[in-house]
Amino acid sequence: MGTLPSAEWFNEIYRRHGHRCPMSTLGGRLGWAAMQRCVDPHSSGLRGVFFHATCAVDGIAVATGLSVATGTLTVRDVGRHTLVLRDRSRDWELELSLRPAALAIAGRYRRLDAELERRAGALSEAERRQLEDERAQVLQEVLEELWTLPDRALLKIGGEG
Repeated sequence: MGTLPSAEWFNEIYRRHGHRCPMSTLGGRLGWAAMQRCVDPHSSGLRGVFFHATCAVDGIAVATGLSVATGTLTVRDVGRHTLVLRDRSRDWELELSLRPAALAIAGRYRRLDAELERRAGALSEAERRQLEDERAQVLQEVLEELWTLPDRALLKIGGEG
């Protein structure tokens, strides 16, 4: 399933989510991959469950068209970056998870963001600006990786290893 989403598609995730971040991007990739493999992506019986309350939920919602508000997307916060998409009317189910490599890529940004938050009060204006610039650069690099890496590098899909 080699087709990747467009830049405009990711921008829709960020618009709805309120900011650009690795986890909403990875949620989008999970949802996109699921829909590429879905027997009937337009089925009214389609439901999803994500097992971690993170920014990924918004990316999944954009990618799948499912919604927490309507009950078609459920979040069970048990700390697993796993999406289960099912269509009971067609007896179809698919489980997708983020690979450790995907979380490591996202973690590069998160660590820098956490450092900036932790040190914010102790930084001079120049140091703060420098760290903010570095954070913005790392975010862009991380997002570009997450936009373009193949599914197999980021996601475990179904029973694959």
